[in-house]
Amino acid sequence: MKQRMKLRILFVCLIVLGGVGSLLAQVKVGVQAGANVSGFASSSSMPAENSSQMGYQLGVTADYEFNNHLVLTSGLSFIRRNGKLELGQNYYPSDGSFMRFPRVETAVNYLQSPLTVGYRFHCGDGFSLTPSVGLYAAYGLGAGSCALDVKAENGEISSEGWKPLQGNREHGLNGLRRWDWGGTAVLKAIIGRHYMAELSYSLGIMKAQTMYGLRNSTFQLSVGYRF
Repeated sequence: MKQRMKLRILFVCLIVLGGVGSLLAQVKVGVQAGANVSGFASSSSMPAENSSQMGYQLGVTADYEFNNHLVLTSGLSFIRRNGKLELGQNYYPSDGSFMRFPRVETAVNYLQSPLTVGYRFHCGDGFSLTPSVGLYAAYGLGAGSCALDVKAENGEISSEGWKPLQGNREHGLNGLRRWDWGGTAVLKAIIGRHYMAELSYSLGIMKAQTMYGLRNSTFQLSVGYRF
C-alpha cells in the first residue's frame, strides 16, 4: 500500500515538473539597456517647477505568450532616475513670491519590476508589435549627494548638498520615499525574432514626496536581445 502511494506521488510530481518545464520552455528571457528621461509630476497645491533629466536603465525581461497572443511580461531592471526642481514658494511682504529652493537636484538608483499584460500583433515573418499596460514596483537603493540651493528672505542663495532619500532637516525639506509604485504603458517591437526595441512610460501612483505631492514620471527607450 505504501509502495503504491509512493508511486502515485512520484507520478504526480513528474506530471507537475513536466508542466512547469513546458511552461518555462515557452518563457522568453531577454536582456536590454537604454536611456530615460525622468522627472516628477506634482499633484499638490504647493508649486513645483520640474525639469526632466536624462538617466539610464539596464535589466532582464521575461515574457510568456499564450495561444491567443496575449502576453504576460515581467522582469527586473536597475534604473537611474535624475530630476531637477524648484520648490517651496514663499511670499515677500510686498515684492511678490520667490522659490525657497530654487535648485533641487535628484539622482536615485532603483530596482524596478513591472508586470504588464498585452497583445502581440504578428506583423510579418520575424516582426511583431506588443502594446501592453500594467503596474510597476520599485525600491530606491541609494542616492549620492546632489545639489540643493536655499534662498533666504534677503535674497541670498546658499548652495548646499543633500541626499534625496534622506532629505534636508535643517531647511525642512523632506526626502523621497524609497518605495515607489505606479502604472506603466509599453510598446515593444521584436525584430528578427531576437532583437527588441521598447518604448515605455511610467507614472507613479504613490507619491515619492508627500510635502509637494511629487510622483515619479519616466519615459524609457531600450534595446535588447531575446534568447
